[in-house]
Amino acid sequence: MLPHWYPTDHHPAPPANPLFSWLCHEGSLTQRLTDVGNHDFRVELLRQEPQAARADEAAALGVPQGATVWAREVLLHTAGAPRVYARSVAPPSALGSSAVELDALGTTSLGHLLFRNPQISRGPIEISRYPAEWLPADWRSDGLWARRSHFSDGELQLLVCEVFLQGWPVAGT
Repeated sequence: MLPHWYPTDHHPAPPANPLFSWLCHEGSLTQRLTDVGNHDFRVELLRQEPQAARADEAAALGVPQGATVWAREVLLHTAGAPRVYARSVAPPSALGSSAVELDALGTTSLGHLLFRNPQISRGPIEISRYPAEWLPADWRSDGLWARRSHFSDGELQLLVCEVFLQGWPVAGT
């Protein structure tokens, strides 16, 4: 299964709330997770390395399929457990050419940097079901929902995808 990305207001079968509200939220996901999770938010770095761009990533970034991209995969923890898997990709030319030092993030939240810099703009949010085989083995589950958006500041071209793990968000958040 490959993802079929749609703008949030054009998805033919979007999920119900509260998940749909989380997928459409245009503010910082980091901040929202921090606010609802008793302020225990943290980032777990899974890997950060050059990888081949997936077909959907290549199309969104305007690079050839299979081109080498900088990729960062993390789990976002709050309320005592991992809640979101995030994968961010950028062409290698974005490294060192932007105010955001992508290759030096470590366990720093990318969201904190992106939403604090007024020069960075965010493209439309797109949503899709996410292929289970693209998730880390311990978190694989069929039918999980994801959102993605493109961030840029002229030099920076960054695609950020966030997958909501099983059981999140909880009802009422």
